[in-house]
Amino acid sequence: MAGALNSPITDAVGLTEETSRSSFAPLRDELTLEPGPSLRDGSPSWTLHDPAANRFFRIGWREFEILCRWHLGSGKDIAERIRAETALDADEDDVETFGRFLLTANLLRLPTAEGTKRLLTQKAARKQSVWAWLLHHYLFIRVPILRPDRALATALPRLKWLYSFRFLLITIIAALAGLYLALRQWDVFSASFPWFFSLEGASIAGLSLFLSKCLHELGHGLTAKRFGCRVPSMGVAFLVLTPVLYTDTTEAWRLRARSKRLAIGSAGVAAECCLAAYALLLWSFLPDGILRSVVFVWATTTWFLTVLINMSPFMRFDGYYLLADILDVPNLQERSFALARHFLREIMFAFGDPPPEFWSGSMRRILILYAVTTWIYRLVLFLGIAFLVYHMFFKALGIALFAVELWWFIAGPIIREFVTWGRRRESMKLNRQTIVTLSLVVLAFVIVVFPWRSNIHAPGLLIAQVRSDVFAHAAGQITAIRVKVGERVSEGDILFRIASPDITYKAAQAERKVQNLADQIAAMPQDAESLARSRILMREWDGAKAERNALAVELNRLDIRAPVSGTIVELADPLAQGEWVKLGEKLASIADLSADRIEAYMDETDLARIRPDRPATFIPYDATNAKIGATVVSVDKTALRSMSHPELASINGGPIASRQGANETVIPELPVYRVILEPHQPTASSRVEIGTVLLSSEPESLLRQAWRRFVTVLIRESGF
Repeated sequence: MAGALNSPITDAVGLTEETSRSSFAPLRDELTLEPGPSLRDGSPSWTLHDPAANRFFRIGWREFEILCRWHLGSGKDIAERIRAETALDADEDDVETFGRFLLTANLLRLPTAEGTKRLLTQKAARKQSVWAWLLHHYLFIRVPILRPDRALATALPRLKWLYSFRFLLITIIAALAGLYLALRQWDVFSASFPWFFSLEGASIAGLSLFLSKCLHELGHGLTAKRFGCRVPSMGVAFLVLTPVLYTDTTEAWRLRARSKRLAIGSAGVAAECCLAAYALLLWSFLPDGILRSVVFVWATTTWFLTVLINMSPFMRFDGYYLLADILDVPNLQERSFALARHFLREIMFAFGDPPPEFWSGSMRRILILYAVTTWIYRLVLFLGIAFLVYHMFFKALGIALFAVELWWFIAGPIIREFVTWGRRRESMKLNRQTIVTLSLVVLAFVIVVFPWRSNIHAPGLLIAQVRSDVFAHAAGQITAIRVKVGERVSEGDILFRIASPDITYKAAQAERKVQNLADQIAAMPQDAESLARSRILMREWDGAKAERNALAVELNRLDIRAPVSGTIVELADPLAQGEWVKLGEKLASIADLSADRIEAYMDETDLARIRPDRPATFIPYDATNAKIGATVVSVDKTALRSMSHPELASINGGPIASRQGANETVIPELPVYRVILEPHQPTASSRVEIGTVLLSSEPESLLRQAWRRFVTVLIRESGF
């Protein structure tokens, strides 16, 4: 739906000489004026339609009376007639302000040379080069494809049953029955999700989503046509180069009944929910195949995405227009933004300006809360879009579009507001608001610029200086466990004995083969004819002995020995005699408790601030354990390619962003550097202790840190 103006005279500006002469030009002949809904104060309204631009403007009683007397051609005469013939108190300024709105909106007929020149100037100002147009519109481009008005008018009589109470009741029953049947075979139903991660599954999901969105737009169009609105176009809109369907239901603004506009706005979601209800029921009766996969998508994904995206009130989708109609506030965003800007200026500088519109206390709070929430939502959304367009294109174009996004949607509006404050600096007076504002600005400046950050917080862990894990060298059954937790062992001591039937069988076979070959060689006659055969047997005998020796080594490795001297600090759980283990399974951990070390992992932006011999403190996550003083020993010069301690990885609930790599390795997402620290005193810790390392460093301001981070990212991403 297109926007509407509840008070078109809010943002009018001063008259120039040329504007003054043109303000009372006649209205354009093709404009239409229809009664609108009652305003929040109970006063009547009218809807002014510009068919050339397909725009609608909602005007109040005073503006309607001005239009009725527009032919008088004088602001003074119009104001006098209104005061004499109505209960309204209008003055010449009201008439001229409304005239400026009509002129700015191009609702007046200007047959003079000055009027033509003005229109040509506007056209030239709007004209952009192809590159400028793409730069400003690539986020959202509409491409009309169909003119469905006549087809919808033909189909509507045949589809009136969709709006009956009987159809609603049947749909609810179908949804409940489908849910009941799906719950009875929930394991089969939920197991369909992973299948869509295949190429074929993704293709079917995409086609299903497209068909459901067609039904969504058809719901908007049919409902609008049902209430007598013209549907001029349907087509595709490209949102960040992603195609989405749209239906032009702008004419819904001419409907007086708010319930009808709400019905049009919610028709798309309602259509997809009806589709989901019947798809859920149909899923239980269809055999496995493409059709069952399609209805599965309709029953789950499509309606959920529709509710999640289309019903958001913070962007101009269905949810926004529904909220505007529920609150009865057309142009909700513009009006709430203006009110929030006024509120912000008043609490900061107390200019004493009247609000752009007068609302009740509760509605005023709702609109301000909505504006602030939308600003925060858009900040997060546009930052996400900026990163998205950066990664979607090659680096040079990605950086350019990233900068455009940051300026156009984030930095630009903020700077324009600062400029507005600067222009009004003469109106600023020393009062409580300005004192508080200046104090906060000074405090923020000190926090950002003053180098008060003398410590660096980094995730870390306390581990033994010498620590080794013990693994099973072959799959087999544990026949003996000779150690327990806390027991001291020496290097080479036998910790476990494992019986491997497979290796034992192969060793016995190899021994028999060696013996058989030896017997054959001994029985060979010593003549010239048998010499060649004897040489072949000798080579086979040598190979068999090598195989036997290798299997003997494997049998010997079934006795799991301590790789280092230390204390058993961990045994696999469960681990008991008779248990079967697989190759490479961890059985125990040995650590030298007489010497500990601390490892910290820090971001590259803080790397230059760390020096050896600097003091540090290890703070365990377990609050029952005491802090440990330490000293920096060394700092790695290169970033880690994989993490040797997965306890700190985000995929295991740790603080370092990471992902799963090949061969079960853990790879950090961002460059991470290891810092080795030596505790001031031994802790005799028998396990890995996770915590935070507080590193003493050179003082640095937040501004300098942000600049170094920016330069680091710029250098890292500048490799075209």
